[in-house]
Amino acid sequence: MKNNIVKIVVGVLLLIILYFLIFKTNSEDKPFNQIQLTENNFIYNEKFPTYYDTILMVAMDKAELAGFNVMLRELTDGAKSQFDGELKAHIRYENDDFYIFIGKMDRNEAIEVLSHEVIHMLQYRSGNLIYSNGQITWMGETLDLNSKEYEQRPWEIEAFQKQSKLMGMVKESLWGDN
Repeated sequence: MKNNIVKIVVGVLLLIILYFLIFKTNSEDKPFNQIQLTENNFIYNEKFPTYYDTILMVAMDKAELAGFNVMLRELTDGAKSQFDGELKAHIRYENDDFYIFIGKMDRNEAIEVLSHEVIHMLQYRSGNLIYSNGQITWMGETLDLNSKEYEQRPWEIEAFQKQSKLMGMVKESLWGDN
């Protein structure tokens, strides 16, 4: 009798696990459509999961950025400690190369965050945003990073305003829907 109860409990648990594996896959885990990647940019991905480079390549193509080298690297605890709140990614532009430091996130969140970083790439390319020797220059005005909260920095305001449109285009390419 005791063995039958154990078998029934194990069977029910296995059915529950199987149900969640089959029917409860999040949209964040939904695989991307098969797409043809361009060779407009070189992206070196040191980061896992490996879909970050696919998202970034599509976002850069949609933003019409070409001819850049980008390195995706792990977001370090040291970098996180320099920012208030929860830092998910940050970007640096040095010697015509971009460095994006990114934390672990699911596909949907990665599309949002990398779309935001691509807007910063556009800002750097245009010369509106310059980071040099710990100083930020925005539209010709040098600003102290500590003088404004993250959400009040003008380059962040612009990036948040523009990321949604880019994010929609990336999702359309990768999933065929928004």
